[in-house]
Amino acid sequence: MKKLAIFIFAFLPFFVFSQENSSLEDELFGGEEDTLISAEETRSDSKSNLKFKADLEKASLTLEAKKLRIGGSLSSSMGINYAWEDPYSKKDDYLKSFKDGKGTFNTNLNGSLFFDARPVEDLKLYGKFLFGFPFEKSLSGALTIPKNTFFNANDIIAPISVNGAVNIKIQELYTDFSAKDIAFFRFGKHTVKWGTGYFYSPADVINISRIDPQDPTADREGGLSLRTHIIIPKTQHNIWLYLLPPGQGDGKDSYDPKYTAGAVKGEFVIGNWELGLGGWYKYKKAPRLVTTLSGSIAGKVAVFGEGVFAWGSDYTYYKNDMSSYTEKNKPFFQATLGGSYSNDDTHTSIALQYFYNGFGYSNTDAAKDILSQAAVQIKNKNYAHPSVLVSSDIFAMGNIGQHYITFTISQNKLGTDKLSLNLFQQFAISELEGISKLTLNWKIYKFASMSTGPSFSYPLSSKSKTKGGIGYTLSFRLGGGTF
Repeated sequence: MKKLAIFIFAFLPFFVFSQENSSLEDELFGGEEDTLISAEETRSDSKSNLKFKADLEKASLTLEAKKLRIGGSLSSSMGINYAWEDPYSKKDDYLKSFKDGKGTFNTNLNGSLFFDARPVEDLKLYGKFLFGFPFEKSLSGALTIPKNTFFNANDIIAPISVNGAVNIKIQELYTDFSAKDIAFFRFGKHTVKWGTGYFYSPADVINISRIDPQDPTADREGGLSLRTHIIIPKTQHNIWLYLLPPGQGDGKDSYDPKYTAGAVKGEFVIGNWELGLGGWYKYKKAPRLVTTLSGSIAGKVAVFGEGVFAWGSDYTYYKNDMSSYTEKNKPFFQATLGGSYSNDDTHTSIALQYFYNGFGYSNTDAAKDILSQAAVQIKNKNYAHPSVLVSSDIFAMGNIGQHYITFTISQNKLGTDKLSLNLFQQFAISELEGISKLTLNWKIYKFASMSTGPSFSYPLSSKSKTKGGIGYTLSFRLGGGTF
């Protein structure tokens, strides 16, 4: 325990809040952080005001009765993408290479529906469902027929596909209930907000999906869990407890009780800062300790940080010859530090974040070579090739390298409110790759807008394995919205 305390306090300087864009449902019904009072409110000297705010807080936490809300969203757009692969290598005919690029016409028609029901006091029922075009999807994979079945001498791997599966997904489905306005419970499939990061969030150890740095405000998918939220009386401090039932990616013995996972996190308000300390444990998985810190500097620059300590890695690693190895008995660290700033006078906003991923490869050459081989084999429909079979383990890592820097600069008004410009920049330092994307947005009128701009991926060094590419996008949003 002494070593753990030393680690936590030694690591704190790395963790120095990001303002997540809340969804329509969060604005209407609240999220995990709706019980906190701001630092400005705590500085009030009026006892009557504090009592009123405490009563108001308690009232906001009490679930309303006999109400039903139904809403949703529709995202509708269409556009053209053009991709020119390997544009930077020397060529005899650059014009022909450019014309050989691939163009695609993209149709986006995605919707969501949610319901929020309060049949009785202190009880909430909530569900959110996603669907979109194409309305049916094809599922493909590989079927392994063991040897000595039907007289075959060796294992046979045969590709299979299923057509006509309905393109619908249960994003969230849960129930809330409370006990004496002190303990609040949520059971079901729901998103968990543990991290403070904007582009990357290593402290987000419970959700199924990761943040997409190019779409950081998109909803993330959570798993099935029982959440208990305890408010420490007469403080702004909160404790969150999670019980995650087995049956979520645990293999053939997935419903064995020993695969039940548990997590706990405490959130403590200290002045203008919020400190989070937590841990996660699951049988045969690397346990994790998590710390987060968020706040602001001079009330203008929001800063955020996260740190993760794990004993062992759950990933499978590969060498150049595709032989695998694991790392179960050594410490791993992850850390991220970032900030954001916006100026209402100039209509400018900036976000910057650095991410150290200790689980990634320090040298990504072997992983990149395997993924390149797998891409060729998949194109040739040779799904049984070893590179295809092991590529899923590499993709499961998400970020295969160790060092990443990402930032965006947004100019939300270019002479007129109808024009805005956004620059996205990412440097994957371990992979020696860079990505730049410039997007111009034009609000044509209330129900139509246009987005267009180039994107570039490129090697950062002559030693890089990436060939890079140049793309251009032109898309139109047509109607759509929330209700």
